[in-house]
Amino acid sequence: MAEEKKKERVQNKNLTKMGKARGLTSEEAQKIGRKGGIKSGQVRKARKTLKEELIALLGTEIDGKTMQEKMSLAMIQEAMVGNTKAFTAIRDTIGESPKNEIELSQDKPFEVNISIKKKE
Repeated sequence: MAEEKKKERVQNKNLTKMGKARGLTSEEAQKIGRKGGIKSGQVRKARKTLKEELIALLGTEIDGKTMQEKMSLAMIQEAMVGNTKAFTAIRDTIGESPKNEIELSQDKPFEVNISIKKKE
């Protein structure tokens, strides 16, 4: 509770500083800050809505195939003609990206040996 009040005082202090720099009263600065917060919330909500919409559209069917299936086939076709970005996206999506293996060993106290081996 005390932290929230402290945070609120700091925010009010910042708004007052902002208002003085622009020639605004603290109440006017708070109104502007409130409007910014409301707009920020609306933008976040719109972003979430876009994500949900895209997920829903990936499941829609056209000509007997879902959009996701069509996109997957298009990526595979691009990879087959040499598009390395498409190949990398496919490989990473199915979880077969190459990983480095780190090996730690300790022969003597206070001495650590680190070797990195590339997995193929």
